[in-house]
Amino acid sequence: MASDSLAGLLQGRTVLDLGMELYHGMPHHPMHSPFMYQMLRTHGDLTYGEGVTAAVDLFGMSCHTGTHLDGLGHFAKNLCLHGGVPVDQGQSKTEGLRAHGIQQVAPILRRGILLDVAASRGVEVLEPNQVIGPADLEAAARAARVQVRSGDMVLVRTGWIRHWPDQRKYYSVQSGQPGLNLEAARWATDQGAFCLGSDNFAVEVVPSPGNTMPVHIHCLVERGVHLLEVVNLEELARTRTFEFLLVMVPLKIRGGTASPVRPLDRSAVP
Repeated sequence: MASDSLAGLLQGRTVLDLGMELYHGMPHHPMHSPFMYQMLRTHGDLTYGEGVTAAVDLFGMSCHTGTHLDGLGHFAKNLCLHGGVPVDQGQSKTEGLRAHGIQQVAPILRRGILLDVAASRGVEVLEPNQVIGPADLEAAARAARVQVRSGDMVLVRTGWIRHWPDQRKYYSVQSGQPGLNLEAARWATDQGAFCLGSDNFAVEVVPSPGNTMPVHIHCLVERGVHLLEVVNLEELARTRTFEFLLVMVPLKIRGGTASPVRPLDRSAVP
């Protein structure tokens, strides 16, 4: 039975990490930059007193590499962002977006639910291009005995993360990936979902009809619903954890279209 408060979701529970590691050579979307890492100063380059040493490193990446939260400014339709804001009112190569920058997203502590579509279909991984419709989400919700509530983080498991870290299989832009269709996204947003997430790289089925990314447009532009991508849902599925407290804090990247995140699930696993 669903808990009635966040406090109820905290009692007697442990933490699961739903984020993917960031490392040199990790898979990345062909449109986005890879994760770049360098150790600038290794131990021994400089020695303090009494043999003390320190190491210093740096990294660079696209805001959409690895596990990340899409901001509302990531997509536009007819050069308008969510709320009808014209993009020409403020976007810059160096300062990003004036409206809907990812820094405006507050720390997230919300009820999360897992809709394990792969399991409800009796498979470990959905096939490329396999479409998830409203009936699939409803069947997964019935199997989990949960209901989507207003403000929920709705995470949909396709099993696609099992292809990680194979770049060609996971980011199969041309051959496709399974995901939600527009009707499924509407089903979730009509029930008040704050965010839709998945273990694939776009939440929606790829390639999308006409290559128009309708789920991104519906969620980010029309409804103001965030998308959480490249989430590891395997441990949640293994432990049959369908309801949990999800904690996630986007970086304050001024004007950013997304932020890498490390979602933490406060679950009922002993």
